[in-house]
Amino acid sequence: MKDEAKAKLALASGWLIAFSLRFFTFMSRFVLIFVAAALLLPSLALAKRVAPAEVKPVVHQGVRYIAPNDDGHRAYIEARDVQTNKKLWDLTIFVNRIDPKLEEDVQWVFIKALRVQDGTLIVTPERGKTYRVDLKTRAVT
Repeated sequence: MKDEAKAKLALASGWLIAFSLRFFTFMSRFVLIFVAAALLLPSLALAKRVAPAEVKPVVHQGVRYIAPNDDGHRAYIEARDVQTNKKLWDLTIFVNRIDPKLEEDVQWVFIKALRVQDGTLIVTPERGKTYRVDLKTRAVT
């Protein structure tokens, strides 16, 4: 009977060891997936676009030209009277085409610099082409 009890005990302990190994493997995979997900989630939150840089206004012949950078769909400038700060006009420089399949805010392009050269306002966006605005005709090229 002692041999039979030893056999049953050996069988039970073998089953317990096999079960423990399977359970440990499952739990270690679960923990690995959980940790990986926890590490990747913050990177998804970082996909948001940072705020655009503040553009230094330019003054030319009593008019202050500013780039508000408050609309991600279009980049525009405003002309304001230096003494009264009254808005004289605004002008769209370019429009951002938004792909609906992608996150919208990471597609926005803003103006990063303004300067006046020979009566022309030079508008530099964050990427790509530089635009020239004829201050007399307000033509954008």
